[in-house]
Amino acid sequence: MVTAPLPREPIPDLLATSIRLMAPAYLRRRLSIAGAPFRDRDTTTFVYVGEADVVGVKTFMALFPKIPLLERFEDSDVWTTTVRLPEKARVEYKLEVAHEGRIDTIVDPLNELTALDPFGINSVAHGPGYEPPPWTSGGSLRPDAIDRVDVESAVFGRSRTVGVYRPPLAAVDDETPLVVIHDGSDLVTFADLRSALDGLVLGGHVAPFAAVLIDPIHRNREYTASAEHAAFVVEELLPAVRESLGVGGHQQLVCAGASLGAVASLATAWRNPGVFDDLVLLSGSFVTALGGPRRRGKLFEPVIAFMEEFAASATRPAARIWMACGAYEGLSTDNQTFVPVLVAHGSEVSYREPADGHHWASWRNSLGEALIDLIGPG
Repeated sequence: MVTAPLPREPIPDLLATSIRLMAPAYLRRRLSIAGAPFRDRDTTTFVYVGEADVVGVKTFMALFPKIPLLERFEDSDVWTTTVRLPEKARVEYKLEVAHEGRIDTIVDPLNELTALDPFGINSVAHGPGYEPPPWTSGGSLRPDAIDRVDVESAVFGRSRTVGVYRPPLAAVDDETPLVVIHDGSDLVTFADLRSALDGLVLGGHVAPFAAVLIDPIHRNREYTASAEHAAFVVEELLPAVRESLGVGGHQQLVCAGASLGAVASLATAWRNPGVFDDLVLLSGSFVTALGGPRRRGKLFEPVIAFMEEFAASATRPAARIWMACGAYEGLSTDNQTFVPVLVAHGSEVSYREPADGHHWASWRNSLGEALIDLIGPG
């Protein structure tokens, strides 16, 4: 799918005047303090100060419209491009600076707002109307919020260590909902999930719940609809975690995951019907053979086989399924077309498309929204 580029808008008068009046070093300080990119009503101006031949904005979203190259402002060393970012968009980006035959891809030096992913640090910009969820900004003061629990596994032939999250200021009992979260440690590392979970509970957005954070050893094998992974979760992980929490098996049970973790969540529930009450499937890698069995590479062959087996079955994986996929992801079409398949299997499906990409912070935000809907406020 080809997305039309964002049109270039006039540079805001206030910024243009500031560039003309200020020395480059002072302008850098002022923009750093004020926060870059420069926002003026519903326009956003990306700014680079320094020697360059070409400066561009690289976004990490397959379907996001291209942002025009920055242009040198008059005869200064300041480069700008002004656009109208989509409503409520959250954009992770880097600047590409070409100078004297070399191209450097860098974090925006003027923007203190950043996000982590396994490949490093990205700068973050917001479109008009975007507000981070209130439960993501408080920070957690509980270093012991997540315990480490060893789970003996006959399925994998070795023990697995998982994280067990206990809610703040609340005892865990047989009525406390339990959430199984795939790629849990990565969500803690790249999206501060621990603080977000505390914020959900302490803010009264969600009733107190416990969670188990799963980390794979061989992700591309375990999370591609593996029967072994499904057996481990239901037959070994859940009993061990319930024992650690000192609870029985009658609580609301939610299984959540993003990308391949969403495939693992769905496959685990489908292979064990009636175990999970709810599923949270975020940016699921629900690829099919449309366009050829290798259209997304050999890795997805077992996913394609699972999708075909799932579609041909009548098993309901869970009563309620909460789905989200970023509007600017290459997976958005796959997720849209999968919704009616899940409905046909008897599940009540809620589907959202945040104005974001295949990013950890987006998954954290959507996971929180899902828990608010599925578990309900405290």
